[in-house]
Amino acid sequence: MKLRIILDGARDPRVNMAIDEAILRMRPRTGVDTLRVYTWLPTGVTIGRSQDPRKAVNIREAERRGYPLVRRPTGGRALLHSSTGEVTYSIVLSSNTPLYKLDVATSAAKIAEGVAEAARLLGLDARVGGYRGLGGEELCYLTEGASDVTVEDKKISGSAQVRTGEALLQHGTLLLDFDPREWVAVINTSTPSEELASRIAGLRQLGLNPGLREVYEALVEGFKRVLGADAYTGGLTLAEVEEVHKLYTSKYNTREWLLHGHISWKPV
Repeated sequence: MKLRIILDGARDPRVNMAIDEAILRMRPRTGVDTLRVYTWLPTGVTIGRSQDPRKAVNIREAERRGYPLVRRPTGGRALLHSSTGEVTYSIVLSSNTPLYKLDVATSAAKIAEGVAEAARLLGLDARVGGYRGLGGEELCYLTEGASDVTVEDKKISGSAQVRTGEALLQHGTLLLDFDPREWVAVINTSTPSEELASRIAGLRQLGLNPGLREVYEALVEGFKRVLGADAYTGGLTLAEVEEVHKLYTSKYNTREWLLHGHISWKPV
């Protein structure tokens, strides 16, 4: 398979979600499968497609800290995306690819092998699955999912997927650093920070301190190996850029989408 690689930089959380969805929506027109690797600026909080932000997040504290809050187009639970403690990936694949033919859980796990392979390239013994989550939690890393990536029984990555019938989008995290006190401050959870520290870890907590370039390169190589992809570096098309602008202004930067998860206007 051909795979466009977009090595992106640090972006506003609402822009990041608009870009991911724009690539998904435009996949039938571009005819290109895409892996995008990116970071966040400023630090932000995302919630899953069906979550109530007033239940999941301490909105007042997030606003006090200057952390934008945005609803993802995918499912899952609330996440804190640190500007210095996370690298994120998103992958968009056509419905014609073999992975799309699988059920969501199986395909999500197979895609997440790209993150596990990246962690192995960085020197960690990582695997997909086997994480024992906690029920009834609003915090994503405490819930169990098929695409969990673990090292030493600690979760370093989670992912979520959405499908349109013509393509799928899966995006997920790779933690570089994890500060449980900061997560507890902005995401509503009954689990104490000490328990979080025993369940979740960044690369630095596991004894690694790679540079951003090294992490990007490991993720790209990991996904190339797992997908068997013939990859090339590219950028967004003009049509995708226009779609990003529409999605940002009319969806991701609106209180209607954030609070209720729906909008009256549908792009493309």
